[in-house]
Amino acid sequence: MQLPLRDFFLRLPLLTGVGQQTRRACWHWLTEHPTITALTPADLNRLCQEAAISADRTQLLQQVFTSQLAKRVTENQRHTGCLTIVDAAYPEQLRETYAPPVVLYYLGDLRWLTGPQLAVVGSRQPSPYALRAMRRLLPQVVRQQVCLVSGLAQGVDTLAHQAALAHRGKTIAVIGTGLDHCYPAGNRDLMTELAHHHLVISEYPWGTAGARHHFPERNRIIAGLSQSTLVVEAARHSGSLITANIALQENRNVLAVPGSLDNPNSVGTNELILAGAKPILNSEHIIEEVLVDKRL
Repeated sequence: MQLPLRDFFLRLPLLTGVGQQTRRACWHWLTEHPTITALTPADLNRLCQEAAISADRTQLLQQVFTSQLAKRVTENQRHTGCLTIVDAAYPEQLRETYAPPVVLYYLGDLRWLTGPQLAVVGSRQPSPYALRAMRRLLPQVVRQQVCLVSGLAQGVDTLAHQAALAHRGKTIAVIGTGLDHCYPAGNRDLMTELAHHHLVISEYPWGTAGARHHFPERNRIIAGLSQSTLVVEAARHSGSLITANIALQENRNVLAVPGSLDNPNSVGTNELILAGAKPILNSEHIIEEVLVDKRL
């Protein structure tokens, strides 16, 4: 049989035991063989050999051709939209990253993926200073039709989504579970609002509960969707710095709000500035980074 590439990528995340590394290897190999538009079992064997995929993973990958997996794809599509890496609507900035998700499951409006985007990340327990900084910086950015991308987590993420809503802007939530789960549970109403009027996306199929490793994986999508990442407040070893480092590796802009020297949550942002991140003192500093291409 021949399996169109879109169907192959729809099935790939549903294979138990096939992780992000194997999916990335499949994608990279297929980008090197653009004449292949549909996979046969022989093509898949060749892919596994040339991409150095292990024998046990190769055996698992052969299950993509089964009717049982096709039924699971159909079941997923009953609940969510599915955007594959070979679809025209897949965001190009994310496709260009080192490890793009091969499928984005979504609820909401895909048009939110077009236009300028700013990732906003920071502490789950922000200080009153962080709240004041966001109230000062973000409204004007939102009014410039910049979409705020964040992770729906407690703290700065939640405040970023709420800022977009309050000023009638656009926002995208990237979550680390299936779209039938919400973490934290207290953000369920916010997630429902975003799913109806904005956009919620995940690389995890319907029914996937949260796991510790999902959240660093989610961070690469937040950074990959956006040309610039704003870190509002972050401790030295926080998840926000993971997102910032991913953004740097992908040659994206990293922006940071300076903080007090005696606030542990400002250590990460101040050290980012010391390492070369752009210090953000007003809204225009953000706008000139995010909209630079449109102004040239």
